This record gives sequence, C-alpha cells and structure tokens, in this order.
Amino acid sequence: MIAIGILAIGLIVLLQTHVMNLKMIAHSQLSMKAMLLAERRIAEIEAGGVKTIGETGGDFEEFPEFYWREVVTPFSIGNEVLGGVSRVEVIVSWEEGQREEEVKLVTYLPQ
Repeated sequence: MIAIGILAIGLIVLLQTHVMNLKMIAHSQLSMKAMLLAERRIAEIEAGGVKTIGETGGDFEEFPEFYWREVVTPFSIGNEVLGGVSRVEVIVSWEEGQREEEVKLVTYLPQ
C-alpha cells in the first residue's frame, strides 16, 4: 500500500514536469518565431531605407497572433545628435496566456 502511494506521488511529479516542459517548448517556439519576424521586419526596412522619424506599427498577415512596432529616432551620443544615422528599434509582441511577451531588436541605419 505504501509503495503504491509513493509510486502515485512520483507519477504526479513526473506528469507535472512533463507539462512544464511542454509549456517551455511552446514559449521557446513563439519567441523564436517572434525573433525571426523582427529580423524580417528589419531586413524590409534596410531594403526600403529609413523613411521617417517616429513610430509605426502593424501586424503580420500570415501570423495574426504577432504584431510589430517600429520606433525610429535620430542617432545621438549624449545630447549630440549625429545627422545621417537613425536608430531603428523593432518590437514584436504577442500574448501568451494572460501576459504580453515581446522581442526587441535595435539597429542603426543611414537615413
């Protein structure tokens, strides 16, 4: 009887660990997809050039669970703005459970 109780407890712990691993794998997959989408968005900006300073956003048609935000600011060191270079930050966000997760990539591009 005691052996069955110990076996039951061990099985419960094993199942909880397996469920936690599945959640971690799902989170990892979403994070990787978001990173690839952010890299793709940066490549699109590089190909088309930086057009305006400011913030824009949208979603990905083929991945509606993800949305992006792009923040373009003039490049500065301290209080000095260096002309001809923009700081481009791309944020890809998604909802996971009741939390919002995000991935940020920053690059510097000529204007």
